[in-house]
Amino acid sequence: MQNAKDHRATYQLLKQVQIMIDKYNLPPQKTLQDLGLLQSQPETEIVFEKTGGRFHLFKALEEAKERVVIKCPWASDRAIDNDLMLRLNYALDQGVQIDLGWGYQYDLGTVIKKDHHGNLTFATEAQYRYSAMSKLFQLQKCYSDRLHLKLTGGHSKYFVCDRQFAYVGSHNILSSTIPNLKVAYPDLQGDETGTIHRNLDIIQKLITRYDQAIDLTASLTTQNMRFTA
Repeated sequence: MQNAKDHRATYQLLKQVQIMIDKYNLPPQKTLQDLGLLQSQPETEIVFEKTGGRFHLFKALEEAKERVVIKCPWASDRAIDNDLMLRLNYALDQGVQIDLGWGYQYDLGTVIKKDHHGNLTFATEAQYRYSAMSKLFQLQKCYSDRLHLKLTGGHSKYFVCDRQFAYVGSHNILSSTIPNLKVAYPDLQGDETGTIHRNLDIIQKLITRYDQAIDLTASLTTQNMRFTA
């Protein structure tokens, strides 16, 4: 019980410090250093393989208190399985805001289109890239105040957990399969490399980049009119 109280007290303290940093535009890293509040974990560490990226994505959804930002071009059932859906639901039930940027720029107007009702559709031959979007759209209806989907285009893959840590890497965290290769290939768990960042300046840059990204859903109609003309 005491540990839980200590954890809440620490969280409230960090929240107050963050308010002060935002209000007075203080340098986050130096402010926390001066107050002795920096974590003892390394500012940056390398994460290998698909399992490494997925582990930290689960960690983000389980530990977040306010907001998780996720950016990945594709969203398929191979990655957004029951385990990941469970953690998405858990975070949303805890009141966490989840911002999810999806869509690959070269799929806009070709694979990703709008029907005459304004609903997004996906070309049959490439539907597997976005096979989990129907689940995400449904989840958005249930948590319209907390789950925000943004058609961002692009090819970057990263996610941010509050202002605690961020992952940036090559792993398509919302679309690639997590293979069980330990028996036959113990050193090959899906060759991916990423980095975990705990530097607040880097975390803020990723958050700002996501927030400033334009939602391309509206422009998709113009593209479709051009393609069907």
